[in-house]
Amino acid sequence: MQFIRGRAIRGPIVRGLALATLVTGGAVGLALPARAEPAVSGPAPAVSAAARAGSDCGPVRPRHPQQLDGFRLGWLPSGLGSLVSDFEYEWEEVRFTSRVWESGPDADGAYRVDLQVIVMRSPELSDVGALRDFLVEYLERDPAGWATEPFDHPDGPGFRDADEVVWLAEPGPAVRVLAGAPVDRREAGRIACAMRQVPPGR
Repeated sequence: MQFIRGRAIRGPIVRGLALATLVTGGAVGLALPARAEPAVSGPAPAVSAAARAGSDCGPVRPRHPQQLDGFRLGWLPSGLGSLVSDFEYEWEEVRFTSRVWESGPDADGAYRVDLQVIVMRSPELSDVGALRDFLVEYLERDPAGWATEPFDHPDGPGFRDADEVVWLAEPGPAVRVLAGAPVDRREAGRIACAMRQVPPGR
């Protein structure tokens, strides 16, 4: 269980630094636990046939588009919680910008994390191998058993498992989509496929 803005939250979380900046509603110091882990409207870019060639992504009709740290989220599933928060934090040489969708409170006053989308940026993320090595250490995962299925995003190579999708958009920026209980494997893949890097100046 994690506490955000004084609320108990149930759902998937990732490890983070002890201090984060809460973007929604103003800058606030946020104490995250040692193990921790969201919106600008605009048209979503179409995924071209050339971009889809050799990737795991087919065409996705835009729905609820918004932006996050240089990326456009072109599709989001229905049923996500209405509480949406952005966080910024760092761990070692990697900067994180995270958007979290929450539902709640329940009868116990707890909030459930429905979806997290995290943009990571660092010169250390030079290729997909370096990205994977970083996340294995950061998340304290078993490299032999975690997210071993390759995932070819139109922007670059990645990997996935049942509830998360990770890819390297180019050397430096990478994205992680982490699905909570309301989001199934197919929807997590669709979220990832419809999320594209926005060219500078767009």
